[in-house]
Amino acid sequence: MERGFVVIGEGEDRKRIPVISSLLIGRSVDCDISIDDAAASRHHVEIFVKEGKFCWRDLGSTNGTLINGNLMTEGVLQDGDRIQIGETCLRFEAESVPEAPDGEDSTLFATLLDGQGKVLARSPEDAKSEQLLRAVYTIMNQIASNYDPCSLVDQVLETSMKAIAAQRAAVLFADPSTDELLPCPVCHSFHIIQDGRLRKVDRGGVRVSSTVAHRVLAMGESVLYQDTQSAGDISSAQSVVSMHVRSIMCVPLRAKQKILGLLYVDTDKPGHSYTRQDMLLTTAVGNSAGLALENARMHLQVIEKERTDQEIQHAWSIQEGFLVHEWPQDDSRYRVYGETKPAKVVGGDFYDFVQPDKDRVGVLIGDVSGKGVPAALTMAQLLATFRLCVLRETSPAAVLSLLNTSLYKRSRFGMFCTVCFAVLDLKTGAVVCANAGHHPPLRVGKGGAELLAEASGPPIGVLPDASWTDSQLTLTPGDTLLLYTDGVVEARGMHTRRGTSSVAADEFGVRNLSRVAQIFWKESPKEMISGVNQSVREFTAPALPHDDCTMIAVRYDG
Repeated sequence: MERGFVVIGEGEDRKRIPVISSLLIGRSVDCDISIDDAAASRHHVEIFVKEGKFCWRDLGSTNGTLINGNLMTEGVLQDGDRIQIGETCLRFEAESVPEAPDGEDSTLFATLLDGQGKVLARSPEDAKSEQLLRAVYTIMNQIASNYDPCSLVDQVLETSMKAIAAQRAAVLFADPSTDELLPCPVCHSFHIIQDGRLRKVDRGGVRVSSTVAHRVLAMGESVLYQDTQSAGDISSAQSVVSMHVRSIMCVPLRAKQKILGLLYVDTDKPGHSYTRQDMLLTTAVGNSAGLALENARMHLQVIEKERTDQEIQHAWSIQEGFLVHEWPQDDSRYRVYGETKPAKVVGGDFYDFVQPDKDRVGVLIGDVSGKGVPAALTMAQLLATFRLCVLRETSPAAVLSLLNTSLYKRSRFGMFCTVCFAVLDLKTGAVVCANAGHHPPLRVGKGGAELLAEASGPPIGVLPDASWTDSQLTLTPGDTLLLYTDGVVEARGMHTRRGTSSVAADEFGVRNLSRVAQIFWKESPKEMISGVNQSVREFTAPALPHDDCTMIAVRYDG
């Protein structure tokens, strides 16, 4: 027989990984061989054993797989074959090992010698123990690398029932809170085997003794009834009597901290009785299967998390498309810049810039309640509505009213949004601003920094008939109007300790914001925002800000 290995690295860094039943190679950390190569897909190549041969297949990778320099998608590996993924080169090695006598697994085969070196004959008990150990080893080896819960259950049934010559068996999952017996969580059917034939059935197709099953779930121990006709409490159980069952084994599928379900085995054949060694084997299988099922569940969770992370990353890319990135540079009377740094991959903060005509510019900032994709979708909807509203209304307060009507009608989960919208007249420096529950903007100039335009009404989306008023203010040449979200001023520093007590962390606050912004009052809006962000990161270090940090600033140069 042959054993296969995948070799990676050279010299002291050389690793030789055996191919037992299958081997997954890719960039993801859940792969059997994880490679740090930008050209590798998360799950790139699988190597598996089929009919005694070592086969491979590309798992739909983006950049493909080279075998001995040739781009291929699948095939059979031979000793010395080179597998190339991007810049990473792996080598396949195969070596022959002698067959164990009578088909025995060489891992378990042993020769016993006496003090003079003579071979000792094995007793029947030794042979039986070795047979049991070999069966356990074979089953554990087969299920160890299976991450598909459905096929794993079938594999447990098929291999273990063959080892103990069982008539019929079933795997049942359990609800820890109710002890209810449940089907496979993947295919939603019950897996059973009878006389070597695997099947999937509904609840009516499963015949188990509820008395035995609930005892195992309650006690967490394996149970063996060699003769149900004289087994005391079980002999009168209605389920046993109606099924004419002669012998029963039931063992828990034990994970690290709980019982996932049961491996239930019985027979109705006269004279067929399971033994204590059968139960020892079945118990070992149950323990291994429970851990394997838990690993398979965690494997699926990792894959699902990766898929979700990819979708969120795509959502962020779409969200970025709604935000302004190209700022006007051809008007010497003003400069404008905005930036958002989400606390999560997808945030609820947003900003916008509009120029209704050549002598007026408007800046908007908002913060949608909540986080993640729902907040991002609401943000996208609000930005689209806002760009339509500014074409109809010149008053910022009127624009907020239109946004409020739209959000209130469409919101299904109580979403609301704080918003501040300011319009600057480039001929006079006059600013008209409406504030819906948002932090007041900051005017930064030579004379210092001051807050203006306090909120004149609630956030939009809260009340159907809410209204807001316009505030009037004036910028002088060199002044900058800075709009920001609460993630900036509410960023928290690390907790400190005084003696034996813990002192709550301070917030960055409006005072720090004003101080830092004043330092950059002569600079461009982009440099001012970069300076504030840097100060916030230093304030919260080594942690990151817990909320989205968004700012937009317009500098009036007259």
